[in-house]
Amino acid sequence: MFIYMQRLVIAALLLACGDVDAGNRLTPGRQALIGIDHMPTIVADLSQASASYRRMGFSLKSGRLHDNGLRNNHVKFKDGSGIELISVPAVPNDEMTRSYAKFLREGEGPTHLAFHARAPNALLAALEAASIPFEDDNGVITLGDPRLDFVFFVRDNRSRTDRPEHFAHSNGAIAMTEVWLALDTRTLNRATKLLLALGAIERTEKVMAPMRVSAQVFYLQNGRVVVVPEKHQIISGREIIGAKFHVEQRQSKQDKANPAVLTVEPSIAHGLWLRFAGKP
Repeated sequence: MFIYMQRLVIAALLLACGDVDAGNRLTPGRQALIGIDHMPTIVADLSQASASYRRMGFSLKSGRLHDNGLRNNHVKFKDGSGIELISVPAVPNDEMTRSYAKFLREGEGPTHLAFHARAPNALLAALEAASIPFEDDNGVITLGDPRLDFVFFVRDNRSRTDRPEHFAHSNGAIAMTEVWLALDTRTLNRATKLLLALGAIERTEKVMAPMRVSAQVFYLQNGRVVVVPEKHQIISGREIIGAKFHVEQRQSKQDKANPAVLTVEPSIAHGLWLRFAGKP
C-alpha cells in the first residue's frame, strides 16, 4: 500500500509538471523525477588522470582552480551525465578538501553520485511524501541518512559554457547510461525506498557490471542504476564501482585500440570500471 501511494503521489507531481505523456509511459524510467548526472571522482594527479581519459577517447572540458585548492576536469555529455575528475591540494584547508583527501588516502575512484532533478519542487515534495530527510543548500540536495551520504541531487549539470567539442568523444560515446553500485543489504533497502519514491522502475536482471551478475536495476529518465552485492566493491565502503557508456558507432573489431568493445579496468580508469557498448 505504501509503494502504491508513493506512485500515486509521483504521478500527480509529474502531471502537474507536464512530464507525463503516452510515449513516456512506454519507456521504463522516463516518468522518474531524476536522471543520471555526474560522478565526482578523486584522482591523485589531475594531469595524469586527464591524459588517461583522453587516451580512452574522451574529450575533456577544462575545469578550474577553486578557492579551496580543488582542481577539476570534466567528461561531459549533452544530457548532463558524465564524470568529474577532481584533485585535492597538498594541504587540505576546509571540510570538503579534508573529506576528499581522506577518500584519496583510501584510493582513487568515485566518491559521490549526483542525480539531476529538473523539476526541483517535485523532487522535494516526493522526498517529503516518503519521509526521507534531506537538506537543501542553495539547490544542492543532500540526504540525512548516513548510508546514503554518497548521493546528492542538483538541478542540472549542463552549463552555458558547454561547447560541441566537449561532447565530441572520439570513442563514440554519447551518454553515460549506467552507474554501478555495490551495496550491503541495509543500504540497498534504503536506496530502493529512495529511488522508488522518485519514480524509478525496479527490475531484477542479469547484467554485465563488469562480469555477468544478477542485479537490482532501477530505470531513471536517461539510464539505469545497477546494484550488485557489496562483495564487488573495489575499495571497502566505497559504493560506486563503475559506469557504462552508450557508443553511437563501433569501429572495426580488428581495431584493438577501440574502447567501444572493451571493459576498462579500475587500474586504467583511476578507480572504477568503465564499459562501452553499442546499446544504451
